[in-house]
Amino acid sequence: MGCKIGKRVYMGTTEITEFDLVNVKDDACLNYLCTIQTHLFEDRVMKMANLHIGEHCTVGPLAVVLYDSVMEDYSKIEALSLVMKGEILPKNTTWSGSPSKFLG
Repeated sequence: MGCKIGKRVYMGTTEITEFDLVNVKDDACLNYLCTIQTHLFEDRVMKMANLHIGEHCTVGPLAVVLYDSVMEDYSKIEALSLVMKGEILPKNTTWSGSPSKFLG
């Protein structure tokens, strides 16, 4: 439906909003009911942007990743966490919370 999805990606969710704005690289894991959201309404204006999930990334169960954000290769967002719009999760890092905070 327009998503760019790599090889061997686990898709435990269908919670993707604008399909053509999503890029998921090889060996990523989108766990149970996580939300990949490429839009928000702010002050009555709909804003959208691309969202990039790198190789070997993990999006935890029920986590939300908002638009204009990047998960660099091997980054991880824990369950029930929120990646705010425009954030970049650096390579080989783990994040948790709402909004997410660096764990290591």
